[in-house]
Amino acid sequence: MLYINSEAKALHINYRFKERMFYLKILVTNEDGIFSAGVMALSELLTHFGEVTVICPQNDDYIDNVKPSLNRPLRLKRVEYPDGINAFTINGSPSDCVKLGIEEITDGFPDFVFSGINLGANVGRDAFKSPSTRAVEEAYLHDIPAAAIAIDECRACNINFSKIKESIYELLSSLMAGHLPSRSAFNINIPNDVKANIRGTKVLPMDADASKYRFKKLVSLDSEIFYFLEDANSLPSNKRSDLFYIQQNYITISPIVVRNTCESELEDYRSWFAGITGG
Repeated sequence: MLYINSEAKALHINYRFKERMFYLKILVTNEDGIFSAGVMALSELLTHFGEVTVICPQNDDYIDNVKPSLNRPLRLKRVEYPDGINAFTINGSPSDCVKLGIEEITDGFPDFVFSGINLGANVGRDAFKSPSTRAVEEAYLHDIPAAAIAIDECRACNINFSKIKESIYELLSSLMAGHLPSRSAFNINIPNDVKANIRGTKVLPMDADASKYRFKKLVSLDSEIFYFLEDANSLPSNKRSDLFYIQQNYITISPIVVRNTCESELEDYRSWFAGITGG
C-alpha cells in the first residue's frame, strides 16, 4: 500500500510535467553528493509530485560506511538548494540520511524515498554493494516505498539530465500514484539515452552471477600496485540479467526484498547446529 496523505486521497491527482502538485512527502538521498547533477535533476523532477527533502552525505568519507553511526553524533547542516527544496548534509552514509530523514527531519513519515540519480549503473552483483541500494533497504525496513535510480554512465558531462527526466517521468509518476504492496523497494537502472531510443522496461532480478565492473591493475614507475574499477563492457549470456538488458537500452527494474532471517531453511540450520553443538 502506498502511503498518501488524506488530502491526496481526496483529490484527483493529475500529474503534468510542468505543473507542480504538492501532495506527497518525498525524501531523496544520493551517493554522489548533494550538489551532484543527478540528485539535483531528480529532486527538481520530484517537486512536480510533492514536497521534497534532500539529505546527502557531506563528503565521500561517509558514503561507503555500512555501519550505523553509533560512536559519533550526526551533524546536520542546512544547505541552499534550488526550487526552495529543504536540503541538508550529514556526516553519515546514505542509509544514515534515510533513517534520520524518516525518523527526525520530515514532518511525519515520507510517502516515498528515492536514492539517485546516481552515476554508473547498479546492476548484477555490484548492486548488492551499492550505498544507493542500502539506502533503499533502510526505507524498506521502515515500511516506506522506495527506489534507487542509477544511470548507465559514469561521467556527468556525458549526460543530458533534461532528457533523462523526460525518460523517467511516466515511470516515477506511476510508482507514486499506484497502490504498491507493503514494503515495496526497487533498484532501477536507466540507459543514458533519449526517451525515443529507450526500447522499453524490463522487470527482472539483479543477476548475482554477473558484474559490470572489473578491476584493472596498474603498476607505477616506483613499482607500487594499484587497482581501478572499470566497465568490463562484457555481455552476459543470461537473458534474464539486468546487466544484459541495460546494455540493450532497456530500463531495468529489480524489486528488492530484505529478510533478517532465512526462514525457509531455518529448521534445516537448527538441526545442523544441534548436531555440532549437542543443543
